[in-house]
Amino acid sequence: MPENTLEHISSQLSELLNSDPFSERDFFWEQHRFERNGYLKINDLVDPAVNALIAEDVRFLLANHSKRRDFVIESTGNTPRRLSNVPQESIEQNGKFISLAYESKYLSSLIANIVKEDVIPTPWKWDNYIINCQHKSGDTHGWHWGDYPYTIIWVVEAPAIDCGGLLECVPHTRWNKKNPRVEELLVENKIDSYFHSSGDIYLLKADTTLHRVKPLTHDVNRIILNTTWERARDKDRFVEHETFVFRD
Repeated sequence: MPENTLEHISSQLSELLNSDPFSERDFFWEQHRFERNGYLKINDLVDPAVNALIAEDVRFLLANHSKRRDFVIESTGNTPRRLSNVPQESIEQNGKFISLAYESKYLSSLIANIVKEDVIPTPWKWDNYIINCQHKSGDTHGWHWGDYPYTIIWVVEAPAIDCGGLLECVPHTRWNKKNPRVEELLVENKIDSYFHSSGDIYLLKADTTLHRVKPLTHDVNRIILNTTWERARDKDRFVEHETFVFRD
């Protein structure tokens, strides 16, 4: 992309992201569904230009800066992580649009209107954003919770419904890192399943929704950008990060 074109696009994007088009909108039903399910698809609330530039950034970063991971996490019941990813540092240093969007008034206002409280970037910056790609049969992001409450997932590329990769959720659950009891929670609760198409965007109550990406059944891509926010009122709370293993 020519430099002058990139500068023009960045200028337009910056103007949009510094705006707040949500202040007069009624979010009653979105708030209701999010409180009930811990999940809300928000495609219609995000400008298509923002979504397209995020996807462009993700594909570039994944092609040039990704690393393969394969391990289990003890504090989530030894659930597996089999995927490739691009961590926060690489995105911040080499991306064009993701950091700009993440720090914007546009996204923080959107989230705040749905969750009914102010949000801030996660104080521990390595949780701000990360790119994940499952691409081999058996790849998965196993059962887990988030350290921080609010996550927007940008689905850049999604597999067909018969290829695995569904999002599975158990809302209104709590994470005890010393005794996660994942299997017991799965037995005692209904599991909600969500299929996504490429270009979908959803908001997740990550800290109280046990969730996973089902293993792929074919060698296909499931590419997402995970962006995460903290409650403004909890900016000084202590958060353990011993489970975070994607940092280079």
